[in-house]
Amino acid sequence: MALVGPGTIRSLNAEFRQTDTETDVLSFEVDGPYGEMVGEVVISPESADMPVEELVVHGALHLAGMDHGDDFEASEMSGVQRTVMERAGG
Repeated sequence: MALVGPGTIRSLNAEFRQTDTETDVLSFEVDGPYGEMVGEVVISPESADMPVEELVVHGALHLAGMDHGDDFEASEMSGVQRTVMERAGG
């Protein structure tokens, strides 16, 4: 996991998602040295409207293959994220 400022996450978002806007979290899938799936979660706390702990969960769910489309609250991912946070005591 990496914590970055708003300018850095905006640059990453523009480079990798072709979206020149600030965002709160980005997830990058990477193949590990033995073929296993690993990844990196990049978070901009200053750009977020949720706690860093929840952004870590959000990014990890993206790495696990989940997506929320344009309506996060109506998505299955939102429910899973909420369950993980509740069970983690957050």
